[in-house]
Amino acid sequence: MKAWAGLAAVGLLVASGAIAAPQSVEYKGRKIQAEAGDQAGECVALVRKAIDMTAELAPKQRALAAEVKDLRCLPVPEGKRTNEVADNTIGIYTMQSPDTPGGYIRFPLKPGNLSAAEVVMSLVGNGQYAKWHQAYLAAKRQGDPSAGRYHALLTKSDQKVLIAAECELLDHRRAAAKSLDLGERRIASINRQSSLRGCP
Repeated sequence: MKAWAGLAAVGLLVASGAIAAPQSVEYKGRKIQAEAGDQAGECVALVRKAIDMTAELAPKQRALAAEVKDLRCLPVPEGKRTNEVADNTIGIYTMQSPDTPGGYIRFPLKPGNLSAAEVVMSLVGNGQYAKWHQAYLAAKRQGDPSAGRYHALLTKSDQKVLIAAECELLDHRRAAAKSLDLGERRIASINRQSSLRGCP
């Protein structure tokens, strides 16, 4: 269960389709979409600040943070506004299905509760999800047996695969925390999570 809880910090949502947003801005190679309203405006500002901060990352994490170009600030549906979804989930890599190319990051957040550094972490983690999605599609086309592992990861259907994936995500978080100079307490927390999951 711990692996599931940790993965929720980055999140993965299989949606029935893309959600259109009426407003869109281009910023440093990304498209940020948002519905009208003050909270959406705050979200866009926070995402833009986070994009600026990705320049401080090491090359590998910076590339992951830039992987997904479609970023959307969208409200959480009324019936799903639980504390877990509205407050604790920062960004969700959203796809129509594992077998359909493309995806976007949905930010169903309350901007006042989060820092730009947390959004940077989310961009990095969700970029890794996008890479896994691309790897799955490539492996499936080639008939590569590794497609099964990626499919299990994207659909959260294998606990062992999820734990291994979470270890990789925690490595990225550690590297990002160091690059952003978030302090020893943050790094120690990530190290504890790695230890609990038995990461190498």
